[in-house]
Amino acid sequence: MSQALAPRLPQSSISVAAVAGIRRPGVRLTARTVRHCLREARPLVQVMFVLRFVTGALLTASAAHHRPNAPHLLLGAAAWWAATVSVYVFNGVSDLCEDRANGSRRPLASGLLTESAARRAVVATALAGLLFGCAAGWRVAESTAVFLTLGYAYSAPSIAAKCRSWSASAVTCAAAGTTYLAGVAASGSALTAEAAVFAVVLSLGVGLIAAVAKDLGSTRGDALAGRRTLAVVRGERAARRFCAAAGAALALLLAAGAAWVRQPPLEAAAAVFTVGALCVAGRCLRIRGGEDRPRGPYRSWMFTQYAVHLTALGALLWT
Repeated sequence: MSQALAPRLPQSSISVAAVAGIRRPGVRLTARTVRHCLREARPLVQVMFVLRFVTGALLTASAAHHRPNAPHLLLGAAAWWAATVSVYVFNGVSDLCEDRANGSRRPLASGLLTESAARRAVVATALAGLLFGCAAGWRVAESTAVFLTLGYAYSAPSIAAKCRSWSASAVTCAAAGTTYLAGVAASGSALTAEAAVFAVVLSLGVGLIAAVAKDLGSTRGDALAGRRTLAVVRGERAARRFCAAAGAALALLLAAGAAWVRQPPLEAAAAVFTVGALCVAGRCLRIRGGEDRPRGPYRSWMFTQYAVHLTALGALLWT
């Protein structure tokens, strides 16, 4: 009797409700996976690579008195962001054992992101980066392909440049330099002296400071994985001294380049870089009778990079 009195929904309504009920968990799962992939790819690093790309483009265009093509610049930045996510998620997959040994809280190491989902994200973002790069121009697409190759060479188990400090420094320096060159390509202008000096010094900083400083505090997991980084082979104190010396040398190099080029953006960037190099050195060397936190030098370098790039862009707008 109750069944007879119960209202009957149209068959189409039942179908729509059933499909919606099935799709919601799938959408939520996808959104959660995307969020974890972005976290795994280190949001600060993603923004930094896009900032390098944009700075390379605008420094070149400004020195050449040329207005860059805005759609090409945006498409190129999107290509670089997608390629960066692909490279760093792949790095997370390859570092899974070491990250767990080092107690990392990243999504892959903590189990929030599955390895299979991460690998699918690597492929999807790499293809997206190449497609956006093609839309921005063939030179940007070529740079994107080179960047992806360098990123995978850094982490791929068969070659794994990350396992030795010298190869890690070479690959990361080349990847940063490729980013600036891609920005130059997106600007539609030829490489200028100002952009070249900026790109060379900041790329060397990535290779000589960031590539070494990031291993501080991770020697246990790196040693278990068989890595031969400077911190593992020579000890963390030697690695800290190397980073401090590299920062001082690069500050002098950028100051000399700014004196040669005589452009306000480069001069302002050199001043900020010098202050940042002193901060990196201070956190690398002994302070108040004890060494700083393991990640302190790397964080100081990241802050320095942001400050230098934003200062250069701010000086461009001011002038």
